[in-house]
Amino acid sequence: MPRFSVVVLLTMVAACVAAAADGPFFPSAIDTVTGYPAGAEAYVPAAECGYCHPDQYRQWQGSMHANAFRDPLYRAVWREASQTRGGRFDRLCAGCHTPVGTVTEQVWIRASGEIVIAPRAEEGVTCDFCHTVVRVLLREPGQAPGNAGLLVDPNGPKRGPYADAVSTFHETAFSELHTRSELCGACHNVFHPVGGVEVARTYAEWRASVYARNGIQCQDCHMVPPEVAQQVARSLEKPVLTGVTSTFGTERTPYFEHGFGGANVAMTSFLGLPGSAARARQRLRGAAEVGVDVRGPVRPGEPFDLEVQVRNVAAGHNLPTGMTEFRQMWLHVVATDDAGRTVWETGALAPDGRLSGGTRVFGARAVDVGGRPAWKPWEVARVEEDTSIPARARAVVTYRVVPSGPLEGALEIVATLRYRSFPQFVVDSYLDRPGYRVPVVDMASARLRIPVAGP
Repeated sequence: MPRFSVVVLLTMVAACVAAAADGPFFPSAIDTVTGYPAGAEAYVPAAECGYCHPDQYRQWQGSMHANAFRDPLYRAVWREASQTRGGRFDRLCAGCHTPVGTVTEQVWIRASGEIVIAPRAEEGVTCDFCHTVVRVLLREPGQAPGNAGLLVDPNGPKRGPYADAVSTFHETAFSELHTRSELCGACHNVFHPVGGVEVARTYAEWRASVYARNGIQCQDCHMVPPEVAQQVARSLEKPVLTGVTSTFGTERTPYFEHGFGGANVAMTSFLGLPGSAARARQRLRGAAEVGVDVRGPVRPGEPFDLEVQVRNVAAGHNLPTGMTEFRQMWLHVVATDDAGRTVWETGALAPDGRLSGGTRVFGARAVDVGGRPAWKPWEVARVEEDTSIPARARAVVTYRVVPSGPLEGALEIVATLRYRSFPQFVVDSYLDRPGYRVPVVDMASARLRIPVAGP
């Protein structure tokens, strides 16, 4: 055999061994207790769970967990990743967006780009999947979870946070894990399976925060109503809610809602989930505070320094979070005089939805191997800068303002922190909805009126 062929063969064998060592569903870190794919009928449809747990089922239906695979933007980007990378990343994405499809091997993408998936697997992050998780699989001992690193037992008992749970329909087992952030972190930390660069860091951000140090878990803020979550974030005290968990009138404290509310106004609106979109807006509008200050006197024709402070007051992780190479949170600052004339502005949206040059955007700046800006997870080689705001921290932005033209009367400055789940160009490129504009949420604002000094 020619030497070149031997080298190629050995390289292929080494790659196969490495993949096997990383688990049966590599590059996803998900695994089953048997180490083999689960049977096609291992998971029951969510509607069957809803027969006894109607409130939880209804709440889940409006969540992005339920729509994790139906999300048309996810499907479009996943298809592109598969076609441009020869399918090597398919399971990495599917492990979190359709974990049932991944462990039952009932989802794949054909070379044509057609997505094939069983109806049961299309239910995204479904009831029966989460309640059959046994433990979290860490990247390394002592390291964070990620890439769907969950060990599941599809044929085992349904696991949850109540030690005295009893059911005549299925076996039950107490699971402290279901009250801890590690369960959520398995999918809310994402890293490149080869290079290791982190492209979503929500769990890591929480773990470094005052919330983690005070025992406030993801569930304490994301499985309660928005107003309760804001109270928890400010007080650092766990919520104490009581509610009914089944049709048998089982009343529980603590009670966990299953809407898993976050900040995704854009996709919940796109999918026609107005209740979830409204709750996401409420969460965003309570997450931050903005302040404005001016250094020195303001005189006609002279520049002055404007300082804007943005404080993360109610998020247990950074603002923004997730794939912040992709999210957009920015400052729109405008100065007007008493005649109503705009004399200075930054952060305005162009007619096509683009952010104007020089806008102060908070988040990660990622690049590919060639140093070009990148937001697609399979292209990110490194994060060059991360300006997202940690929990309970603040960012201070200083602008050098040069007002245009003469100033009449006082100067009024309005600074607004704005957010959208993804840029407009992404919708224009990936979603077949001509004329659709990504919803923008004004999270917080501050206003300052300054007298204009004489020359």
